[in-house]
Amino acid sequence: VCCAGSAHGGCLCIFDIDRTLTGKQGEIERCPLNQVQDDVEDTAYGGGLLTLSVFTSDLARTFCVSCYLSIISAGTGSGIDSVERRVLHGKLSDNPYFKWLTKEWQSSGCTPVTGPLVTGCRDGHKQAAIPGILRFYQRYAGEHIPDEEVYFFDDRKINVLPFKRLQLKYNAHQVSCSPRDHNDPTIGLCGATFSEIKRVKGVTLCEQEDEHPRLV
Repeated sequence: VCCAGSAHGGCLCIFDIDRTLTGKQGEIERCPLNQVQDDVEDTAYGGGLLTLSVFTSDLARTFCVSCYLSIISAGTGSGIDSVERRVLHGKLSDNPYFKWLTKEWQSSGCTPVTGPLVTGCRDGHKQAAIPGILRFYQRYAGEHIPDEEVYFFDDRKINVLPFKRLQLKYNAHQVSCSPRDHNDPTIGLCGATFSEIKRVKGVTLCEQEDEHPRLV
């Protein structure tokens, strides 16, 4: 159990891993501000060296510095006890204002939720994990986080659209809008940028797969 510092208020920032917290492995020509992590493997999308998005390198520059944090990923974060998971946990918990109540990553799947670090949660179903994460923080931090103060960030449209379709009160925003991955434009290339991590209400998508967000 880990309790470093505390969050300022009742809000929750939730991040996808692949192409949100991370960029395409080793891609620094088109993503010059990303950070390649030497000798750290990232097995997603064919594999390569873990490359952190510019946002992940300094999350404290965003409003999320005052919120509780969570990860919901369809991927595995390179698997149980991986160095990638340790690096990501370190980046998201190294500021005294961040509050993580667990270092453990829960078993694969959206539910049942045993902590805020969720992997193996299928694309299109990530919203199903959020109530359990809110209950977790209510139980262990005594913090009531209103649905309207949940902010979800993901590079894939398939993971953002359900928030609108199901008329959820959570806020959800597609990130890594420009550039997109030419080999698969349904995913981002560089990962999230600072300008995309905003305390904006509603649901936003990239205008097209290679442009800026729009409200839907």
